Amino acid sequence: MKAFNPNEFRLILLLLLFSCNLACDRVGPDHYPNASINQIDDQLLFEAVEKAEQDQGILSLIVYRNNDVIVEAYFGDGGVDSLHRTKSVTKSVSSILMGLAINQGHINSIDETVGDYLSEYLGPEDSLVSKVTIRQLLTMTGGFDWNELTDPDWIYWNNWVRSEDHFIYALKVPIIHEPGTQFTYCTTGCQILSGIFTEATGYSLKAFAEKFLFAPLNITGDRPWNTDLHEFNYGGITLQLTARDMLKIGQLYLNRGLYKGNRVVPEAWVSSSTSPQVSTGNTMYFASQYGYYWWIGEKQGRSYYFANGYGGQFICVFPELELLVIAQSELNNEFHEPGEQWVNTLSLIMNDVLDAVL
Repeated sequence: MKAFNPNEFRLILLLLLFSCNLACDRVGPDHYPNASINQIDDQLLFEAVEKAEQDQGILSLIVYRNNDVIVEAYFGDGGVDSLHRTKSVTKSVSSILMGLAINQGHINSIDETVGDYLSEYLGPEDSLVSKVTIRQLLTMTGGFDWNELTDPDWIYWNNWVRSEDHFIYALKVPIIHEPGTQFTYCTTGCQILSGIFTEATGYSLKAFAEKFLFAPLNITGDRPWNTDLHEFNYGGITLQLTARDMLKIGQLYLNRGLYKGNRVVPEAWVSSSTSPQVSTGNTMYFASQYGYYWWIGEKQGRSYYFANGYGGQFICVFPELELLVIAQSELNNEFHEPGEQWVNTLSLIMNDVLDAVL
């Protein structure tokens, strides 16, 4: 019989411990300390984050549940302090600001019309647009001859961008459907809404946001937001935010208008703006309904809503799960064109991340 060798025993023991550690790294619940206590499968979430990194177009991913940040990951050129163009997530922020303006008494009702506020910009030939209501602008049912979701050649968008006066151009877009009857995704309607907002409140969207939304959320520093020739911020695009800014907006809505116990947005506005107001006709993945500039859907019997930006920018709110998922993506990257990047990012959230939630 071979004599006992303590050095060999120590070596074998070290090898066993090393092998165990490797195995634990692969399957153990050690990647995200807050995952299991918040009923999230640590390994599946780890795989989702790995997939986000491998995508090479996603810049940030935040998963938040039950008041805990489970994951905050940045990739490529992303970072905690990186400002990023949110694209049409801007629309959802404009919706929040409209609710605040109504609550402060600047606007009496969303059933007031374009003509009630913008008469100085309208001529006799603009009688149809003058009757479009704020509600119809917020629900994309203004009846305009414009639908970005069914315009693969970007004809509507390019004609608007190339116009000399983006606001007046928006007012002149023909109305071909009875307002209030048909969902057609139209960013120029958001520019009309921005004009109404400033005429009603005396504030630009940005100035109002800084005072009544960003300050209560402790969003400090400049958040760029471009304007047109009339100094109206673009109501549907160009706002820049960090991923953490987007998380705070998500927290505000997940908590029904409260942020750290303080009322910022009326609960009634949160409810109405994120409740189905019109069918999208399934023109958008994962969203069969639309609220006031928020997309709404359902999966496995659970409803959700999200702010949605071109190229893969998302604030996804899952109220029944007490869950938020935030994502930012590079708009134009060498790996994916913007439409593909958008699909990849939203699919990662709605499939891979949600699969990890128990």
